[in-house]
Amino acid sequence: MSLENGIKQTIEADSLEECKRLLHEKYGDDFNIEGRESVFKSCGLFGLRQKEVQRVTYTVNHKNAYEGNSYNAEKERLLEQEQLERNKQAIIQQQASIKLNSTLSTLANQMVEINSKISTMNANKSGPEQHQTIKQIEEILEQNEFTMSYIRMIEDKIREHFSLADLDDYNLVERHVVDWIGESIQIAPEKVFRPPHVVVIIGPTGVGKTTTLSKLAAQTILNAKKQNLKRPQLCIFTIDSMRVGALEQLSKISEAMKEKVIKAAQTPDDVKEIYEQYRDHVDYIFVDTGGYSPNDSTHIGKMQNVLDVNMNPDVYLCVTASTKASDLQIIFRNYEPLGYESIIVTKCDETRQIGNIISVLYDKHKSVSYITDGQNIARNISKASVVDMLMRLNGFNIDRDHIENKFGEN
Repeated sequence: MSLENGIKQTIEADSLEECKRLLHEKYGDDFNIEGRESVFKSCGLFGLRQKEVQRVTYTVNHKNAYEGNSYNAEKERLLEQEQLERNKQAIIQQQASIKLNSTLSTLANQMVEINSKISTMNANKSGPEQHQTIKQIEEILEQNEFTMSYIRMIEDKIREHFSLADLDDYNLVERHVVDWIGESIQIAPEKVFRPPHVVVIIGPTGVGKTTTLSKLAAQTILNAKKQNLKRPQLCIFTIDSMRVGALEQLSKISEAMKEKVIKAAQTPDDVKEIYEQYRDHVDYIFVDTGGYSPNDSTHIGKMQNVLDVNMNPDVYLCVTASTKASDLQIIFRNYEPLGYESIIVTKCDETRQIGNIISVLYDKHKSVSYITDGQNIARNISKASVVDMLMRLNGFNIDRDHIENKFGEN
């Protein structure tokens, strides 16, 4: 292009500001911009991408700027070299990005393959290649309605503890499995008696809360009699105002024990009034509660509000032995706001399986206090023990002497 004074020339850069900067470096202030336009240039690897740049038309006012001296020539050469270097770095970065994406894709495929192998290995744990002893133990645990997570825990212990040769000794493995089940059961510790000892029974509808409360009350009287102690003074009342006949049922049972039932309490003030009235005159205060669906958060919240009195109670959650493990999980979780400390398992005479109870107790880190297995108020309740719960398992050849020695003191 001719370099005569006043001849229009062009320069291209990423932006108008960049064009101005380059012109200023070359000509100082001796240039005029006549116009500009956006154009698209090929760029990237193999020139497959289009990049928008600014093309500026300008004229130079100073004559020396056109003489093509070595200074300007060198400056243009340096500018071209700088542009080439930028293009080179762009290509290097693009190639590095392509290589990184390829590496990430390879790693992703490898992870998919590893996960697939892990899934296959897990599937094989219960597949045809599983050792016959583990398979037989798994079948017995399933018959006792242990949850799958609990069964997997026991199987993992077996694999960690026994060699392949030892697995051939079924009786040895079975003995350890029974021990592990016993070790997973937490028995609630004895409570220190500080009168008045307040006992609150909670739980869903139909689990036998009122009967269980009556059994606990009767047991305190019988225990005192066996030890030749003075008959304890009891206060019994209910906050169940929803169930028809709740107060009448509790009254009949209490009359059989020659105890009087206080009227139903419906508000926190009612509960507080009863507690303040009897706290210095009785040894035990037993509180019966209403039964609601474990999903009925509204009524459970209201019951929590009614019991929100500073009585320092022992709160027991009643559940029936035949409740499915999945339902037990919901019951344990939704009654948690009521602050229960341990579990009473009711109606154990109505089922032959107890693995569901053991599994959820283990999963929720809860302890068990009492077992009930009949309607007789005086007899059909007992303190929970590991030995008793293990003896309720079906299909295992349990060594009674062994578990008595190991768990007899809970």
